[in-house]
Amino acid sequence: AWPVMTVFMAVSDMVAAGSSVRISMHLGNGDTDSARRVFTGSVKLIVAISVGFLLVGVLLGGPIVSAMGAEGEVADMAAQYIAVFSLFAPVGLLFFATDNYLRICGAVNLSMWVNMGVAALNVVLLAVLIGWLGCGTWASAFATGFSVALGSVAALVPFLRRRFVLRFVGGWMDLGTTRRVLYNGTSTFFNSVSGSLFGIIANAVLLSVAGNDGVAAYGIIMYVNSVVFSLFTGMDAAMQPAISYNHGSGDGRRVRSLFVVMSVASMVMGVAVAAMCVLADGPLTRLFLGDNSPEVAALAESGLTVFALTYLLSWVAVNINQTLAATDLPAHALSIGVMSQLVVPTAFLVPMSALGADGVWWSMVAASVGSA
Repeated sequence: AWPVMTVFMAVSDMVAAGSSVRISMHLGNGDTDSARRVFTGSVKLIVAISVGFLLVGVLLGGPIVSAMGAEGEVADMAAQYIAVFSLFAPVGLLFFATDNYLRICGAVNLSMWVNMGVAALNVVLLAVLIGWLGCGTWASAFATGFSVALGSVAALVPFLRRRFVLRFVGGWMDLGTTRRVLYNGTSTFFNSVSGSLFGIIANAVLLSVAGNDGVAAYGIIMYVNSVVFSLFTGMDAAMQPAISYNHGSGDGRRVRSLFVVMSVASMVMGVAVAAMCVLADGPLTRLFLGDNSPEVAALAESGLTVFALTYLLSWVAVNINQTLAATDLPAHALSIGVMSQLVVPTAFLVPMSALGADGVWWSMVAASVGSA
């Protein structure tokens, strides 16, 4: 079910990312009215798209998972998960956009607390519904859907109370602005989709060269990577409003200064994280395995030690991609995103997989160099 959820969230993120650039540029120009119109129109657009997702998830969840190859009980559970999650889509998917808008308004602490609250509520609901009451798969979707929907409401309250520079106004965005918002957000959308596609390819390759143990080891490395990569992307996303604002006001010197600061901070963080993964590969992998599956643990430890080297350079493409998108160059950002997330990694992965699992890990290091 999760690839379907990823597409739902990626579309919401696409509108949010694209509109954030336009909003910040309008604010940089001193055009507050246009910024508010784009903000209002983007929220309405996400809700409208989400209603479509609700109908798709409830009515077509079963055929979708069947087309993906699921059968029997697994297909029933996946369709159930999609249907329940989709019920919360019109409100819940706004959660993945409000984070951007809160940052533009400088409410970074509120954004952090809302995100932490949603995560904590999700964990509590999972523990109660599944761990204590023994509910089925639907409970997992309910816990996540309800948590993000409540988070959306909490994040929207300050905008409804007109506490920020961004507030809801009447009317819709014109067609040209809507097109520009979607165009600006395409790099964010295709980055998510490209990363997912590469994950599918990597799993298939590892299954053929290292079996289920290789796939399990890759999953553990990707869990670690999801945390580490969030450090890079989170910092870049936090800088986006400032970069777009200064670009909109015509202050190119300030934009370059922000980019340099962001790059130096990413480089230092990359070295620190790589060292941590190399020195603590055993404890990190045991977080996910405990003392079970020693074969998988050994494969994951050796893989993480090699994969950690990617952090020395993987931030380069991320920073440049985000900066290009923030300065209203979506086509450039899209090309770099797809190349670094899908094309270059696949080009190295396929031939180097002939060396076995070690070849797969080293192909990712080579891809980080090639992408940079």
